[in-house]
Amino acid sequence: MPDNNNFNELLIHTLKQIHVRLDRLDAKVDEKADKTDLKVIEQRLDGVESRLDRIESGIGTLKWVTGVGLAAIGVLLAVLKMF
Repeated sequence: MPDNNNFNELLIHTLKQIHVRLDRLDAKVDEKADKTDLKVIEQRLDGVESRLDRIESGIGTLKWVTGVGLAAIGVLLAVLKMF
């Protein structure tokens, strides 16, 4: 019977070691998953940043076109007033 107790203790010890190793592996997987999620978020932010840059550029162009259009209307009204 003493051999059976030693076997059981060895088995319990081995299972505890496996449990610890699985916990460590799980932590590493979680850490890598967090890094992967962070990469995805960074890529999305880069996409949003480029869209905002294009919108800002479009607004600048619209301001310029509006200014030129108002100036042209002002010149046209001044010319028409002369007649």
